[in-house]
Amino acid sequence: MIKAREPILVDFGICYQGYQSDETRMFSIGKMPRKFLDAYRACREIHDATLAETRPGADCETIFMKTLEKARALGYEDSYLGPPGLQTKFIGHGIGLELGEPPFLAEGQSSPLEQGMTFAVEPKIVFPGEGSVGVENTAVVTEEGYEILTPLEMEIFEV
Repeated sequence: MIKAREPILVDFGICYQGYQSDETRMFSIGKMPRKFLDAYRACREIHDATLAETRPGADCETIFMKTLEKARALGYEDSYLGPPGLQTKFIGHGIGLELGEPPFLAEGQSSPLEQGMTFAVEPKIVFPGEGSVGVENTAVVTEEGYEILTPLEMEIFEV
């Protein structure tokens, strides 16, 4: 049962004329404890840093490794991308006709981004038994960088 002051992470996708999108937003009933607010701010920083690296020719694995460094610097190494020992090995996955297709911003995926590639970037921080926070957007690689295709406000929706 959902309780007041706990993080409510909603990860949802939409299919429009056969094309997929992927998006995560945070909700809460009342203000969440500082622990979750701080972790969500860290997710936003990692999200923005990932997109700042996005441009044609950028290496997918290098981008992913930079997110690990950022999570470590922010103090979330153990809970970044999953509970300790169970972390996923990607920060982003291609999206189009399928929910998971190239490019993969992931360990072992040393390939360049190309203009027109579309991917979801999704940093999440997990506290086992307590809750999770994260943000996700679908973006397209443009000639000069990126464009977010899921422009819904990224602030926590508090009711």
